[in-house]
Amino acid sequence: MNLDIILALVTAILTSVVGPIIVFYVRNFFDKKKKSENVFQDSIKANQLITEKLENIRESIDSDRVWLLQFHNGGHFYPTGKSIQKFSMVYELLKSDVFPCQYQFQNIPVSLFSKAIIYLSSGNNIVIEDVDNNKNQAFTSVVSGAGVKSTYVFPIFNIKGEFVAIVGADFVKNKVLLSEQDITNIEIETSVIGGVLMNYLQS
Repeated sequence: MNLDIILALVTAILTSVVGPIIVFYVRNFFDKKKKSENVFQDSIKANQLITEKLENIRESIDSDRVWLLQFHNGGHFYPTGKSIQKFSMVYELLKSDVFPCQYQFQNIPVSLFSKAIIYLSSGNNIVIEDVDNNKNQAFTSVVSGAGVKSTYVFPIFNIKGEFVAIVGADFVKNKVLLSEQDITNIEIETSVIGGVLMNYLQS
């Protein structure tokens, strides 16, 4: 076969087959990189919005600490392979002179606080004006070790009605009784947080 014909065939193959393959992989590489950058940017925006809402809550009631717990998969049981449901404190906003407790609430099995979580998952708030004299022990054990005197805990649901997180406001210096209006305002802020979490988790 003539060398010119062979070169022409090779050139045609490279142009029609290898070229598109290279274009496909290059395009795929940059698409993944762009998607990764978008996820990072979305994460920054979600974190900023949630932090702003939590700070709004803290400032509106002048609490010492506001925190947010999120549920997540913490591994699997042996030998069933079933998922272990856990929660972690992923946000904590404090007054400057208040000791943080976020590190104490990482990868906590949901089963340890099942009564409190079941109660919250039904759409109820936990209101403890006086932690030391609280008759309902559902959530007292969670906050008593953090030196909390009063605490208010709110469930967060997304627009599908799924229980996705918990927000709490603590008072460590004094016992505080919040008004019904205060509680309503916090519920409004937590509903916005639920929307932010849903948009971020589904993006």
